Amino acid sequence: LVRNSKQANELRKCLEKLGSTVHLEQMVGGAYSLYAAGTVERMGGIHIFLTDDRDSAAYLVNDLYELLGEERVEFFSSGYKRSAAYGSEDAQGVVRRTSALNAITNFKKGFLAVCTYPEALAESVAERVELAELSLHLKVGQKLEQNTLVNWLMEHGFNRVDFVYEPGQYSVRGGLVDIFSYVESRPYRVDFFGDEVESLRRFDISSQLSAERLDEVEIIPNLMREAEAREQVSLARFAEGATWWLSDGDYALRKINDVRTKFLEQAESEEDLRSAQRRVTSRQILLKDWESSSLVVLKDNIKERRATQTITFDTTPQPAFN
Repeated sequence: LVRNSKQANELRKCLEKLGSTVHLEQMVGGAYSLYAAGTVERMGGIHIFLTDDRDSAAYLVNDLYELLGEERVEFFSSGYKRSAAYGSEDAQGVVRRTSALNAITNFKKGFLAVCTYPEALAESVAERVELAELSLHLKVGQKLEQNTLVNWLMEHGFNRVDFVYEPGQYSVRGGLVDIFSYVESRPYRVDFFGDEVESLRRFDISSQLSAERLDEVEIIPNLMREAEAREQVSLARFAEGATWWLSDGDYALRKINDVRTKFLEQAESEEDLRSAQRRVTSRQILLKDWESSSLVVLKDNIKERRATQTITFDTTPQPAFN
């Protein structure tokens, strides 16, 4: 019903024109998830949803999991427990963030939905071209010295442990190298025979038993750490041409500027300030990077980017009842 509705057809038609801004009037509650999922599925391409806070983004992710499946829905979270302004890196946040960037980089066809929030969007990312260069591809039968692999892991911030149990770790036992990539739920086991990769397998952390044989794998390092020493851009620039869905655009942009201000205040020297300016984005940068993207807004409140089209929906909040 939703996919074939008059409003959904009108919305898809509006979004075919790049750079358009569409206001969804009287769109409330769960109807947003339904219409968004129907539009994403029919249109294809990359769609990024910017909510007001982390909890809202998490709820939307759960809705889209049910409507679109978990394989094509990503959660782009902050790499910090609160935000970049307060420090304190969050390991799980780094994993989710890296997974989302990897999904965008490797997107080829179909659709991809990414949910995020202001604190996460405020943090810049490594340029897309450089991201591809940071990963390491391994294939069965590939000529590669074990020491070369271990040196690569050390250079890219992986920690050596006896047994891997979380992303960013590796272990070496004889001709076996276990690696926990930043975008995987299970680690890889690389079996060497001399200077050749003899086999690649996923394995279970608790039992240490192999679960699946693979022909090739991709090892992704901590992209937050890698980005610090490289050219950095906003997620809008990284996912150039994506369709953006904004719950409250002006509020999100003001919140991003607040994170930037607090982060820059911590700089103690000119060099620190320049580094800080690269690591966080701003309202002006995002608006510029959104020029080639279509926006879908629930509130037409971004003064620099007013709606070019309004679509009215016949939805109202569910009343309270006992």
